[in-house]
Amino acid sequence: MTQKGTIVRHTKSFYYVDVGEIEPRLCRIRGNLFKESSYINKIAVGDEVEVDLTAAEDAGWILRMFPRRTKLSRRPSVGYPEQVLVSNADTLLMVASMRTPPFRGGLVDRLLVAASCGGLEPVLILSKADLATSDEISPIENLYSSLGYTILVTSIPESRGLEALRDLLQNRTTVLSGHSGVGKSSLIKALFPDWEIRIGRISNKSGKGRHTTRMAEMFRIPIGGFIVDTPGIRELEPLVTPNELDSHYVEFVPYLGQCKFKGCTHIHEPQCLIKDAVASKKITEQRYKSYCTLFESL
Repeated sequence: MTQKGTIVRHTKSFYYVDVGEIEPRLCRIRGNLFKESSYINKIAVGDEVEVDLTAAEDAGWILRMFPRRTKLSRRPSVGYPEQVLVSNADTLLMVASMRTPPFRGGLVDRLLVAASCGGLEPVLILSKADLATSDEISPIENLYSSLGYTILVTSIPESRGLEALRDLLQNRTTVLSGHSGVGKSSLIKALFPDWEIRIGRISNKSGKGRHTTRMAEMFRIPIGGFIVDTPGIRELEPLVTPNELDSHYVEFVPYLGQCKFKGCTHIHEPQCLIKDAVASKKITEQRYKSYCTLFESL
């Protein structure tokens, strides 16, 4: 008898599948299931799979993978065209602190592009708001909210924004992202102080210490839903071509296809409507520079 499950963690040879029990079940891939795949990780955390757990062995078998609704991908350095980090998530939660470390708009914009490419809803958390002034927070909050993105300003000492964040997480699969030190772990601990699993580390009841996660890993949260911790996502290079990049900057979209030259990069060409929009302050200089930097890196 087969059943459906969700991949919550994997090692080089084994996959851990959540089938609704207390502990995930250990499984292997059956045969040449992904013989033609060009992905680094043929199955990603979040993938829904059909498994056979009845075999009298130490692990079950993954028989097939169901189509993905969404995916968070990046361009690996060598060897493969795509690395799928997480699949079937609903939300990409981008945590950016106002201080220690300071806000970095470039990473936020890269993550926004990645979310757009993969079909995830992006949410920007401006953490450590108690360390910044309203004059520092407001321009960032206003910029991204004016583009239609959901923004939450949070402060753990002030209990600011925590209930709204809890509501966002409930009954969803959320990918947690951001630079080290921005407060991801602290936010989760503030929301779920009695939760045994901490982002970035796993409590080990066997007394063998704690293991720091090096791959994407999915955790079921107490209020319903999942959080996916993805170490290394701070180095994400979105899987997008230079020619497609402009369509993932939402404020560029009304002007696309109207520049004088077909295939305009909006960087060097004359009579470019995007550059005109920047000059007339309809597109911010900050976001335009972010686009140029990302374009040149692709």
